[in-house]
Amino acid sequence: MTGGTGFIGSHTVEQLIAEGFHVRCLVRPSQSSLRWLQGLPVDIVKGDLLNPASIPKCLDGAEYIIHIAGTTKARHKSGFIAGNLTATNNLLQAASRLKHLKKFCFISSLTAAGPSSTGIPLTETAPCRPITTYGKSKLDAEHCCKNFSDKVPIVVVRPPAVFGPRDTDILEIFKWVSFGLKPILGSSAKTLSLVYAPDLATGIIRATLSDRTTGETYNIADPTIYSFSSVIDYLATFVQKRTVRIHLPKGLVYSMAGIMQFVALFGKNPAVLNIEKARDLLQKHWVCDPRKIQEHIGFQTSTSIFDGVNNTYRWYKENGWL
Repeated sequence: MTGGTGFIGSHTVEQLIAEGFHVRCLVRPSQSSLRWLQGLPVDIVKGDLLNPASIPKCLDGAEYIIHIAGTTKARHKSGFIAGNLTATNNLLQAASRLKHLKKFCFISSLTAAGPSSTGIPLTETAPCRPITTYGKSKLDAEHCCKNFSDKVPIVVVRPPAVFGPRDTDILEIFKWVSFGLKPILGSSAKTLSLVYAPDLATGIIRATLSDRTTGETYNIADPTIYSFSSVIDYLATFVQKRTVRIHLPKGLVYSMAGIMQFVALFGKNPAVLNIEKARDLLQKHWVCDPRKIQEHIGFQTSTSIFDGVNNTYRWYKENGWL
């Protein structure tokens, strides 16, 4: 597995271990901390997806490969291409030489398909119209997977917004709510699909293990479409705060993003909010239809948004994040 030290990857590793799998995680040589893998019974192998020569030894004897690692923030387009397309291509090249590989699972993103212009949840066959460099690089990586489909049994998974314990994105929204603020970015009618991280991990594993999924692309999400406003209200019930609605119009969001992007030019890390991220956040509908995977292999998410948010909030409190 790649990306095992991250948010989605660590949940997937834990579930694989619980199901009795021997798990091997590829970790960059420069990464000093195992983060959420610390203390788990996993094999750690050092390798760099941008160094093709270092990859084969990491895959020796592998029956399944789950490729979660990717670049979500970068200063320049080249960073997204390297972290998402080149890395995937290099891993597929090595995977194509394995004799006993049963499945290669690539974790893409709903951003590869783009937002829904009508609010109707996108199916996997909808035309892909990514609006950010990140989304385009993920779609290019999907196309790369298709180019290897005659050599490698591949399944592609497209999650929408993911939340759960260890997630830093929904944590920021919790913090806003804890200050009594209800931020609305752009349209107040914004809708989105969500998936709870442990549910996504289960879906990834089921998609990887099933023979039925070879050559397919799947959305994995809670079937319910949520308004962004209702999600904030859910969070407020746990924080037990009355919130004041703060509307941030498009012009203001883009201005803030531009300033942060400029300031980041003089720092070490990419801006948390930049022009492209602002464009992403301001879309009215990020929604997808997850029925295909249920029809093919019977998988559907099992955690309600209310229980998922509750579990996430409790984890934040117990670990001192809130």
